[in-house]
Amino acid sequence: MRDSVYFDSASIYLDTATSLRDKITKLDAIIDALLLIAADAADTDNITEYSLDSGQTKIKTQYRGASDVMRSIHNYEKLKTYYVNKLNGRSWKLLHSKNFRR
Repeated sequence: MRDSVYFDSASIYLDTATSLRDKITKLDAIIDALLLIAADAADTDNITEYSLDSGQTKIKTQYRGASDVMRSIHNYEKLKTYYVNKLNGRSWKLLHSKNFRR
């Protein structure tokens, strides 16, 4: 059986990533855990703690309510977008207006 590693915060957990892809994967895990907490909190709006447990790592963080969780999800999504853009670069696709339905 593997021993678990405990992190005090998600930033410390992200700091252990070895590559941009690893950071994106870890951010996805954090976002997925937060979405489950947000779904549970939709009714009660009082959350004291959430934890991400991937089997090898555990993160525990405290929130005041569902709005705090949603704000964190939004911030993690922005951070993930930053890393995806850094990995792939930003690109534009130009289309002629005749390609759209009217």
